[in-house]
Amino acid sequence: MPSNGLATIGLLAMILNTAPAATTAQRLLLSSTVIAVSAAMIAMLAFHLWTVPGWRKRARYVASAEGMIDLASACALPFGWLIVPDPQDAQLFALVWALRYIRHASGLALFWRVMHRSRTALLSILSLFIAIFFVASSLAYIFERHAQPDAFGSIPRAMWWAIVTMTTTGYGDMLPVTIWGRLLAGWVMVGGVVMFALQAGIIATAFAAELQRRHFLHIWDLVTRVPLFQKLGAATIADIVRRLEMRDVGKGAIIVRKGEPGDTMYFVVSGEAAVQLDPAPIVLNPGSFFGEMALLFGAPRSATVVATKPSVLLVLDVADLRELAARRPELVDLIEAEARRRRDANAASQPPSTPSERTLRALAAAQVPD
Repeated sequence: MPSNGLATIGLLAMILNTAPAATTAQRLLLSSTVIAVSAAMIAMLAFHLWTVPGWRKRARYVASAEGMIDLASACALPFGWLIVPDPQDAQLFALVWALRYIRHASGLALFWRVMHRSRTALLSILSLFIAIFFVASSLAYIFERHAQPDAFGSIPRAMWWAIVTMTTTGYGDMLPVTIWGRLLAGWVMVGGVVMFALQAGIIATAFAAELQRRHFLHIWDLVTRVPLFQKLGAATIADIVRRLEMRDVGKGAIIVRKGEPGDTMYFVVSGEAAVQLDPAPIVLNPGSFFGEMALLFGAPRSATVVATKPSVLLVLDVADLRELAARRPELVDLIEAEARRRRDANAASQPPSTPSERTLRALAAAQVPD
């Protein structure tokens, strides 16, 4: 925020300083602001280099994307003063400060990764675009040079019409008048639309694949935190990850309600939840799961579960569980074994003092937590 705020102040001062209505005093104030911002950026770079220990780390920082942006921001105004004689025009080099807005942008790294992964397909489309561009320019010259020598008298002149037509911008400053020229224009416009549609589809598909990969890795990281899944192999975990959904719940949110049909089960990754049972609620910590009985046997929820802290849950619905049971029966065996072990532990954790209390607590433990 301080870095972006400083860049914003400097850019606004530089932009306002170009207004013709600004007075001499206002221009002096705005110029002083631009110089002060430039001095602050130089000081920030020097301080960062001073605090980084070792020359290797300093060189690594300068060679990084963040370091190059910081270096360019610090040198922008002094470099403008060196090569531009007019100090007013030299301040236009402050446009480099706009790069600071993307200095910490995590989406920029995602964008470059997507472009790198789809570079082969994009280069193929670019090659086709260039080929059509040269062919369209040459044919427009052949068809229109005698009818419009001023506009299409050479291939370089026809290139402007070709690029405008291929991008479907259509300024209207150059129009073919011959029948062959107009047929060519229609073909070029359709080809341009097709190429840009292909480009958009390639980039969109690459973005979707990259986001899906990141989502898969994030869910994998959450799954490995659940002790139940740590007993499974990598292939089984991969099958589970593809079917689990992550859900964030706030404190006090009702996750399941007693009496509702049970079509999902939940794994607590972080936070805390409480099963509302008498005489006291049962706390579910990270690594616990609930809702499996209603899911396995189709019974309604036997208890209400409330999030007592902000929590992250993994959700598995009944269709995915049945598919996993067919492919990975060891998962269902683990869930059933863990549920029996947990019920026995809950029943034995507080030994009742009377037969009636023993019966009530055994019945409560038999219901936890489905």
